[in-house]
Amino acid sequence: MLEENKRGLVGVTDKKVETKRLLIFLALCFGVPWVMEIFGVIPMYRSGDVEIVKDAAEMISQIMLAPALAALVTRLFTREGLVKSGFQFNFSEQRFLFLFGWFGMSVLTFLGAVIYFLVFRDNFDPNMTNFVASYSESAAGAQLTPVEIVAGVKTDLLVKFFTAAVLDFINAFGEEWGFRAFLLPKLFRKVGTIPAMIITGFASGLWYAPLVTIGYFYGEGNSGFPVLNIVAMCLFGTVTGIIYAFLTLRTGSIFPAVFAHSAINVMMGQASQFTFDGGNFFIGPAPTGVLAGIPLIITAVICLIHIHKYPVVASTEEDNQ
Repeated sequence: MLEENKRGLVGVTDKKVETKRLLIFLALCFGVPWVMEIFGVIPMYRSGDVEIVKDAAEMISQIMLAPALAALVTRLFTREGLVKSGFQFNFSEQRFLFLFGWFGMSVLTFLGAVIYFLVFRDNFDPNMTNFVASYSESAAGAQLTPVEIVAGVKTDLLVKFFTAAVLDFINAFGEEWGFRAFLLPKLFRKVGTIPAMIITGFASGLWYAPLVTIGYFYGEGNSGFPVLNIVAMCLFGTVTGIIYAFLTLRTGSIFPAVFAHSAINVMMGQASQFTFDGGNFFIGPAPTGVLAGIPLIITAVICLIHIHKYPVVASTEEDNQ
């Protein structure tokens, strides 16, 4: 295992420029998107105009590429290049972790929903009453019976289980190539493995702060809004970020983390369709909730324990040449 890790993402580099690279990346990664969101997206979202709100949603989708673009600009500006940038696709050497990236987060999201419904049994609605009523009012659902709508959703869920890892690939890549392929190795060399995993996860959650203030992920109007929502997003980012960081460090590839991130983005809201009240983002059945997030939390702890017991070994100077 140690020999395999020497071919991984983390290698010896010129430490004199690491701080410069970090500052440039953080300024671009946080500064540019936050300015766009605070002065562009948020006013557009709150305008009340349907078309303008749609444009705001489109901007949000584009902003998801900001971490990757920040990493690219930093790499080019500081002449770091694309050495050890996580693009190797070493599936044959890391089959289990690649497959976990593809299917694991979907399974953990499903298990979290099961835990939620075991606790809140009265909120489980196999007939999807609220969703069916809402969907029937749309043009697509007007000609379908409730049975057909439910059957269609269940079929869609089955397809998504096998394809979710690539359905949101671009947005997931935008975050992972920035936070896990660039920021993580930099912090690894400065503060150590476990602190770097935790910090990058926290940072990826904090990155959403302006969007959280308009209801992204956790809704709005709850007690403690928006501070509580931002804290919850940071905690969710930390838990999932630890898992993404583990996959990245162990494989030396960004792809398992991208698959995992895409999968959880796609599967996150699926279980709420089977509730009477839409669920609670702080509790479940979405994995953002503390109850439905238990499988993710346990997995993150296991990742930290494993990486502490079997540390990642940076490649030598000769390995980089």
